[in-house]
Amino acid sequence: MHDRFKQALSTIEEATLAAASSPPSEPSVNGFRRVHLRVPVVRKMVKAGYPFLAGLARADAARTWHYIFQNTQLYEVAHQAIYYYQYKTLNKTEFNTLRQWINRCDCWEHSDDLSKIYADTLEANPDWVLPWFRKWNDAANPWKRRQSMVGLLEYAIKRKRILPFDVLISFVEPLLDDDDYYVGKGVGWTLREIYNCYPDETLAFMRQHIARITPNGYSAATEKLDKATKAEINALRKQQRGR
Repeated sequence: MHDRFKQALSTIEEATLAAASSPPSEPSVNGFRRVHLRVPVVRKMVKAGYPFLAGLARADAARTWHYIFQNTQLYEVAHQAIYYYQYKTLNKTEFNTLRQWINRCDCWEHSDDLSKIYADTLEANPDWVLPWFRKWNDAANPWKRRQSMVGLLEYAIKRKRILPFDVLISFVEPLLDDDDYYVGKGVGWTLREIYNCYPDETLAFMRQHIARITPNGYSAATEKLDKATKAEINALRKQQRGR
């Protein structure tokens, strides 16, 4: 089994390097090197498929992609693993495999594309996902904290079923003043998307807590507000911050 996984990894890495026009970059925090392939090229490679996937049961395919994601040094190879599962309905075994990918995440691109998968899975099966989001919400890893919010909705317009406001906001409130840049952006993103579902409740929440939100989170949270509402919130923020 291990030899099959290693062969699959070798196959996809060789194909990715062959398509690249630049040598791998220096490694990131978690060891990913970029060869700067454009997203449409990477997606096309996944769509074309690989021989190692032929005839695999879903559980075996998940184990194979998990090995690839955990062991590749190439950012674009890890992204192919993520793209393979976008627009698929995960079963519980697949989710329990893919939820582990956040452990190796170290960039917003991987994080946001994982959010697409996690949000779709949450919508269909919140009982599988919400307990993990609760654990991630106060994790030391900032990408887990970000994921515990952004993965709730990703884009609200895509959701047919929305969790109650009180549930959604309970993941945001503890992180309002988180000083990590990408967590702060996640706060803003999520407030913006919750506003699209619950505008009155979200504005009331923002009025109450507006001084706590970090600047980068604040800019993301308010970017879609109408001019008059944004002016009101801006004035309230300055007042609460003593400026």
